[in-house]
Amino acid sequence: MKNKEFRALQLFGFDNNDYCDFTSSVAKAVAGKDILLCIWNLEGTQLLAISGQQGLTINRSADTLEISSKDTQGGWKSYLAGMKEWSIDNDGLFVPNDQSHSILSQAFNNGDPVCIKVVDGKRKVGMFGGLAVVTDYPIEAPYDDAVTYSITLSGMGEFVDLSVDPVEPDTMPDGTASLETLTVVSVAGDTVGGTNIYVNPGLGSGDKYYYKTGEAPLAYPSYGETISETEWDGTSELAGLTAGNQIMIIETDSSGKALKAGVAEITTKTE
Repeated sequence: MKNKEFRALQLFGFDNNDYCDFTSSVAKAVAGKDILLCIWNLEGTQLLAISGQQGLTINRSADTLEISSKDTQGGWKSYLAGMKEWSIDNDGLFVPNDQSHSILSQAFNNGDPVCIKVVDGKRKVGMFGGLAVVTDYPIEAPYDDAVTYSITLSGMGEFVDLSVDPVEPDTMPDGTASLETLTVVSVAGDTVGGTNIYVNPGLGSGDKYYYKTGEAPLAYPSYGETISETEWDGTSELAGLTAGNQIMIIETDSSGKALKAGVAEITTKTE
């Protein structure tokens, strides 16, 4: 049955949608993980998703101009919206060799603007776009965790709402998205020197697990990077690992391309 015909039947089915309303705004909510911050390369020929991104906040505000006077009706203050401004705060896992971070670092050092685009990676549509300068770009390297970055992009001029003013073509980043985070826990195994690994969320259909170990911090792969580490079935106890080191679990698609990753400190059975 065609989708249009199915949606028409929904209007009369499901007890007249009294409790399963497929037309409600809730069904149209957008998952934050699907929203990607992207930048154009210096030639303007390629749109790149910023590698390793996890958090994204879009800030929009306007100056407040008070226009109250003695004869304002009812004694209530009145205001006008003044000059508008926007900025973007983004953070995540730092991938120093990725082209997106090289462009951001160069723009920060030179004080040059970058052209950014916020896209819905699931629906493949642009959401916002504009010129911005890099005004904050700290990198944190804790001894017991991965290297992370945070960045603030301050807008120059209009922040274009692409849902109101769509562009054609609506370019998407080429085969890239943010690397999703896995929560990884290591507990002592059943045999001496062994460890059991637990991962949340669980393995996706058709996906694979790989792992690597070493001293902290372990370097994260880029999204879509082909993984050549040791494959793991997701349940077997692991042996021969060094307690106190880190283990990284990488979830890939069926062809071995990285989708998600997470780390934990290794705990092994000692006796």
